[in-house]
Formats: sequence, C-alpha cells, structure tokens
Amino acid sequence: MVDGHLPLARYKPSDNPAHLACADSWSLMRVSSQVMTLRVAVVTSSRADWSHLRRPIAAFHDHPKLDPILVATAAMVEDDYGAAIAEVEAEGYEVPHRIPCLGGDRDVDMAASGGRAQLGFAQCFAELRPDLAFVTADRFEMLAPAIAAMTMRIPIVHVEGGEASLGVIDHAIRNALTQLASIHLVTTNEAAHRLRRMGEESWRVHQVGAASLDTFVQDPDVGDEAVTRAVGQPIDASTILVAVHPVTLDEDPTAQGRAVFSALENIDAPMVVCFPNADAGGRALREIGASFCAERSNATQVINLPPRTWWGCLRRASVLVGNSSSGVMESTTAGLPAIDVGNRQEGRERGANVLSVPAEPSAIRAALLKAQSDAFRSLSKEAKSPYGDGTAALQMAKILADLPDRNTLLKKAVIPLGDEAFGDFNRTDDGD
Repeated sequence: MVDGHLPLARYKPSDNPAHLACADSWSLMRVSSQVMTLRVAVVTSSRADWSHLRRPIAAFHDHPKLDPILVATAAMVEDDYGAAIAEVEAEGYEVPHRIPCLGGDRDVDMAASGGRAQLGFAQCFAELRPDLAFVTADRFEMLAPAIAAMTMRIPIVHVEGGEASLGVIDHAIRNALTQLASIHLVTTNEAAHRLRRMGEESWRVHQVGAASLDTFVQDPDVGDEAVTRAVGQPIDASTILVAVHPVTLDEDPTAQGRAVFSALENIDAPMVVCFPNADAGGRALREIGASFCAERSNATQVINLPPRTWWGCLRRASVLVGNSSSGVMESTTAGLPAIDVGNRQEGRERGANVLSVPAEPSAIRAALLKAQSDAFRSLSKEAKSPYGDGTAALQMAKILADLPDRNTLLKKAVIPLGDEAFGDFNRTDDGD
C-alpha cells in the first residue's frame, strides 16, 4: 500500500500470456511464467458492492495463482447513478469490460435490465473464458452473470450467501445465487449454517467475514479534509447520515424512505443524504431526498462516496439512519449508533449498536434520541460485530487458489436431511 492506496492492478487480457494460452479451451488452470493460474471474472455492479470487492481483488492480484479481471455493470457504469467506475479507476484499476443494462424506475424496467445484462455477460464470458465467476450478495443484476456462467460451465463463487433480508426481493435473489454457485464465501456462522440447511455440502461453505470491513481495519483514515471535500460539508459528532433504499416487496417501494425524511423534517443537526440504489422506486426516492435537501441548509445529498470516504463518515458521524445494509453490517465495526428502519433488513444479524424500529416517524424520532444519548454511544463503541475481523480478503484468495477441479466444482450433490447430514450444525434453533 502506498499513501493509503491499494497497489496498482491493471488487467489487460491482451498483454497477459495466461490469457493467450488455451484461448479456445475451458481448462481450469492456466500456465503463466511457470505458475498455474486461475482467471477470475469479478463482477461489480454498484458503489455498494465495490466496497466489498476492493480488498479481495487486490488480494487476488497479489496471489500468484489468481488472475482477476473486473467486469462492471448496472449502476457502476451508468452516469445517472454517478458512474462509480471512476472511483475504481482512480485506485489504479482498468475495467476493460463494461455491460450497461439499466433502464427506467419501474419493476418492468428491472426485468428488462436483467435481460440486457444476460446477453452482455454471455458475450463477455465467451470472450474472456474465465475459470471462475465471482459474484456478490443479492442485487438483481447479479443473476445475469450467474446464469451465463452456469450455462457456460463456469463455476460460480458467491459472496454473502445465507443472509436474510426479508423485506425485499434481494432475499430470493440471494438464495437463487446460492443454488447456482459452486463455492460460498459467507460472512457469519449463522449464514454458513443456513446454507448447510439448504443442502450445500460442507466443503463448499467457507466462513470468512464481510470483506467491506477489511477497508476499515487495514486502510488508514482518509482524514477530515478528504471527507469534507468529498461530501461538501464537514462530518462531525453532530452529523446524521441518512441512507434509504426502495423496499421492493412493498406496493409503494418509497413509503419507508418517506417515513425517514418525515421523521427528520424538524431536525436542526447537519445531515448527509446518500443516493438510493437502482431498484424500482430508486429514482423517485432520489427526488424525494433531493427535495428534502433543497429545502434545508443543513442537509446535503451525495451521489457516490468511495469506500474509504464512507468509512471516514462512519468514523465521524453521530448516527446512521435508514434501511441500508451498511447500517447493520458496517456500523458496528465503526462503533457508530445505527437506526435500522422498517423491514428491508429484516432477518440480518446485527450488533448491539443497531436499533430496529418500524417505518413510523414517531418511532424513528424516539430512536434518534436514544441513539444520541451518552449511554448508547458508549454501548456502540463496545459492540461486537458478527461479520468478522477485517481479514476476509486474504482468506478468500487462499480458498480460491486451492479449489478442486472444474468438474468437482460443477457437480453439486444432493445432501439428505437429518442428523448425519449436518453434524454439529443440525440443531433445533436455526437462528432465523
């Protein structure tokens, strides 16, 4: 690392002998400079998943047996969502493969986006001939690379399976990705347990923690000046961070977000409002946030914040309010009080620093008072995260480098139910 930045990692398929070898075959391992290497297509679709990928792809790049190639799609490459790909390039990465796919703000637009992405990934993988497809979490656009990889006999590595977010379609998408994947890199013990209960063979499931925490643990703080420059205002112990996304299983996916803004209407503290994601209702929720900020001198809306800058905000702020996964996965490591609103993150594990409240303005305001009390601030500083210790990336690299052959990865067995199938993981309380 130089000056807090990751090593430069430029992936040029035409320049890499490993990419020229076996161009017309699907051999699992390639020979480059007398080292057997695996070509890994790492898919990124948003600023959110990039925070979970920047450390792993650096670890893959540094491993002699791994040859990572970034493939960007969806909000990551769309100007309308801030084109976060610029942040990736600013860290020294080249992203030669980009698959635009997003359309409008309706559910039918999401469905059509998936079709466009499907075609793009089929063409991309036909060109790249990757040995592994590396997909993350539960975004709807992640189904496209997974289906393309499955039909093209490319083993899939899925990150963050086994978690729950019962209020959105993401939960079903995550479980679908689990069924398609050959290897599972999960964040918690409960997540590993769920996958085994779903019938996944134990050797396929690896608990590594959440890779987004690696940035907080291993990278130096960006400093006050960098945070202020990126956000447009200083972030201090009085600042409220707001991160709300559409709730895709609700008839009105913006309703819970509007409840958050209603709760904050008469708050005088400085606020930073983050852009919502690209789900149906995202653009409408973005406009609601923009109107909220336009009417107040103490509120600023931001489109994209690089991972290190976002961690800088979490380090400095008073509280994080909304329904973002960051509120339950990352706030604990930062020691920040968080208020998880509504049911979007229902089922996710969380630390003692997280207050869960219904999407009602009065409940949100009451939680704000509690979260900003000295007692709760102290509790939050001591809270323990269930999502690991910030060493996920190196574990991931080692696991990928030691995988069995392609056929073993692709041929998933059916595990019978019962005590013998789950061993120590067979228990009456499954933690859901």
